[in-house]
Amino acid sequence: MRKAVFAKSLALASAVVIAGAVAGMAVGATPIAVDSWQPFFFGSQGSAAIGSPFTFTTSDATVVTVTDAFCPGDRFTVSEGATTLGTTSLVAVDLACSLVVSDPDMALGNPGFSSGRFVVGAGAHSIGIVASTSPFDGGGTAFLRYDILSPSMCKKSGWMAFQPAFKSQGDCVSFVVTAGRNEPAG
Repeated sequence: MRKAVFAKSLALASAVVIAGAVAGMAVGATPIAVDSWQPFFFGSQGSAAIGSPFTFTTSDATVVTVTDAFCPGDRFTVSEGATTLGTTSLVAVDLACSLVVSDPDMALGNPGFSSGRFVVGAGAHSIGIVASTSPFDGGGTAFLRYDILSPSMCKKSGWMAFQPAFKSQGDCVSFVVTAGRNEPAG
């Protein structure tokens, strides 16, 4: 089972590398598009994601979402330049890889997979990802995306899901309407 998952990850990694070469992406940085999952690949614990930093520019407050996939147990530290935004959630490690989830939306919705949502304000961004925990030999595959943050995402306790932490719903809404100029006060 683990070899099959590794083979799928390797095939996906090859496709992304080839697509990146064809598109003429700059070496050492990977531009990403809004509202679209971007796979990334990583080696052993402590390694940077291949293609990291991931770059984008926005005029709005934004949420960057990172989720593990395939085999549960990997965790990631996410940064914006030299500033650490946070670490994805702590989960149990499944060395047997008894649950394989390749769809990032399904992995994000499953609390058995490590994930995190990190807010940044308007501007040019350079998002770094490091595998802070990777119990599997050879690393694996995970996903990231960024979406425009809306005031409605702060409501119904949504404000509690973001890093850096907001102190209240109002703090979150203030961050959104000022495009991130009012930093989280939590």
